[in-house]
Amino acid sequence: MEKSNNSSEYNLIFKYALKDLSRNYKKISSIIVTLFISLFILSAIFTIEDSLKKELNDNAKSLLGGDIEIDYNRNQGNLELVNKVKDFATISQMIEFSTMISTIDREKNKSLFTRIKTVDEKYPLYGEVLYEPVGAYERMQNEPNTILINESLSKNLNLKINEKIKVQDQLFTIIGIVKSVPDVSGFVAFGDWALAGKQTLEILKLNGIGSFLNYEYKVKFNEEDNIDQLEKRIETIFKDDEKVKLRYPENSASGLKRIINNFSQFLSLVSISAMLIAGIGIANTLLSFINQNNMSIAVRKAVGFYSSNIKTLYYLQLLILLFVITVFAYGFSFFIVPIVDHYLSEGLGLNVKPILSIINFIKIFLVGLLVLIIFSIPTISSIDQVKASNLFRNVFQNLQFYYSKKSVALSFVLLSILVLIFTIGSERPSYSLGYFGAFFVCLIVFFLLSKLIIFFLKKLKGKSNISLKVSIKNITHSKSITPITIMSLGLGVTLLLTLALVGTNFKREIAKSIPDIAPDYFFVGIQKGEKEKFENGILNMDPTANIEIVPMVSSGISKINGINPSTYITPDNDSHWVIESERRSSWKDDIPEDNPLTAGEWWDLSKPDELQISLDAKVAKDFNVKLGDVFTLNIYGREIDGTVVNFRAVDYRDLSINFAMLFNPQFANNIPHEYLATAKFNDVNKFDETNMLEVLPSLSMIKIADYLNKVTAVLNKVFIAVTLISAVTIVIGLIVISSAIMVQGKVKEYQNLVFKILGFSKKEVVLSSLIEFLIIFKSVILIAIFFAVIGSKFIMEKIFELVWQFDFKVLIYLGFSIGSVTLLLILLTNLKYLSPKVYPMIRNQ
Repeated sequence: MEKSNNSSEYNLIFKYALKDLSRNYKKISSIIVTLFISLFILSAIFTIEDSLKKELNDNAKSLLGGDIEIDYNRNQGNLELVNKVKDFATISQMIEFSTMISTIDREKNKSLFTRIKTVDEKYPLYGEVLYEPVGAYERMQNEPNTILINESLSKNLNLKINEKIKVQDQLFTIIGIVKSVPDVSGFVAFGDWALAGKQTLEILKLNGIGSFLNYEYKVKFNEEDNIDQLEKRIETIFKDDEKVKLRYPENSASGLKRIINNFSQFLSLVSISAMLIAGIGIANTLLSFINQNNMSIAVRKAVGFYSSNIKTLYYLQLLILLFVITVFAYGFSFFIVPIVDHYLSEGLGLNVKPILSIINFIKIFLVGLLVLIIFSIPTISSIDQVKASNLFRNVFQNLQFYYSKKSVALSFVLLSILVLIFTIGSERPSYSLGYFGAFFVCLIVFFLLSKLIIFFLKKLKGKSNISLKVSIKNITHSKSITPITIMSLGLGVTLLLTLALVGTNFKREIAKSIPDIAPDYFFVGIQKGEKEKFENGILNMDPTANIEIVPMVSSGISKINGINPSTYITPDNDSHWVIESERRSSWKDDIPEDNPLTAGEWWDLSKPDELQISLDAKVAKDFNVKLGDVFTLNIYGREIDGTVVNFRAVDYRDLSINFAMLFNPQFANNIPHEYLATAKFNDVNKFDETNMLEVLPSLSMIKIADYLNKVTAVLNKVFIAVTLISAVTIVIGLIVISSAIMVQGKVKEYQNLVFKILGFSKKEVVLSSLIEFLIIFKSVILIAIFFAVIGSKFIMEKIFELVWQFDFKVLIYLGFSIGSVTLLLILLTNLKYLSPKVYPMIRNQ
């Protein structure tokens, strides 16, 4: 008979689809729940990322501080060239530096390493500075020795307005509190910063590299000007100045953008894992739904519907359901944005608002559609097994997943498209591909594990315990849910355990291991004639202190083998930071104990007048640098060629003194330099920062514990978000197991009916379920721990380059918690099948 595909037929199918959905939505409630949760997480990630990026893009000029930034790093720069720009644009000069701020006239004074930004009257060119009280900013510009501090600094040192503080050896009056500034740059990264007038630099007379000086000139064009033409004009003015870096609005807050992209990519991959696990549950729930409606399907076939028509009916129902759920999930994701805004608006001054994006909606809908189709193909294909003759035989036909070569090929193509959606355009495509690879390897391993368990249990003989026999029979039954339970539970548990091990290792490294091996303080700004005075000042307070003092010089890589590295080394290169700005370098007579050579020889003493360079081996690999290559370094405005003579394995994890480049001391000792030092105290309370500043006012002291505490606080918030999302994955996995049990519903009822007739008690039936679960979960947890250990070890050591340790306690707590919840769910789901009605089932009703 010829198939008809006219519009009336499609209208009929559409009406049937709506009618079926309105009538059967309770039967597919697990599909609705799992799909909504998965799409909501994905929507929230996309919405937050889109809102943040839009906020950054809309305020790009404010974040940069101008239409262009002329950055001279620690040099004042060529003022003649800067003045040429003043002829056609407005320029605001600002200078950032780091120093110590100390309280005075207290019983126990405190000091804090602080980033200060000196600005002129034209600042800010874009946006506004939020401060209190009114008029404080104007006073700062007109009155010397005045300062505005931010809220974090006020809180940490318990400072009040009109209180006096000491900046190096000068007294400053606090005349206001800054709430936020428009140009979010590195100086606000750790929370303690201040604003001061342009005259401050002259008052303090800063000249050392330990102050981390940074000269910036912000440029603002007139509204009627042609921006493109003026940008090219400025580029022409500075084309021969190799010390300058021009930054544009699209480069503003680049670090923040990179963090957003990386974090969004990671959370997106976790959310798609949840969706793929949910897909298993969708397939099972859909199969259960079709099994419950196989008589209805048989009726439709009897009245002339083709299998293709009925399949279209079910696909259409899923499409309608998906569209409605996507709308709700995407809409509810907007409620997450105000929470993010609350954290980002404080200090950073970002006002994040939910943005409606049709592209994001389509992307979320497409991801949901791909997952639905991939997992519904073998389920809906089972409709071919239903015969119209079933109506006359009054038999229940339990349908199974149906796979054909065509459906398997289609599923593979759709799965590839899904992977590409999350890979193309991501911050690190290789990480996305690696994540998907690991996910599917785990999926295959857990599937094979289920088959292995079934195989060995079938071989067991001589089982005397009735409950054990029933458990093994349930596991090995051809229609058992063992593979589904092991795959869904295994993937969820693996993900959660992996993230838990990464989180605990990260916290342990930052909160305990690093402080144990790291120095207590870093000291910068020790001038050449102050080395002995510094050392005596430390030892007077703690004679047992472990002090390390090394020379330090500021150098920038201008060329590698005669070529500007910025022309071919991109920002996504792991070692781009080495050429991004001037770095601190040092020199040593002997090979550092913690920096073993990986290639080359140590200094050639026969060439004392030639600069020789020892380079970090990872930097060399990332830059494709070979032994014998020539670096042109800019040292105090003079370009010097040096030859790379060896590579070192540099480990920065312990926060001890390490440099990407070391020089041969025979040559470097002639370069003007300062000293950098670290100190480790037996009792850190013996060290008094304010007394040390009395000895050396220009000294800057960085207390490692303060920074580690701030990093830990940030990481705690990050891991709470990650743990919540991974916990949702477990919840979805549990719903999948519940749906799988419902697929077995009819089989369970018949089985429990037989047990009831044979005289089994409910206690024995429940005990069999308990034994069944213990056999499965024991195998799952062992494999999950294995994968979690490998995954977390790789992440910690290869990505974060930190020490990994096995945490047995975390695995026990999480494993026991997940196992208890899963067991409870299985028992509750099975309760409905414990008391089947005997006579209706005997009559096949």
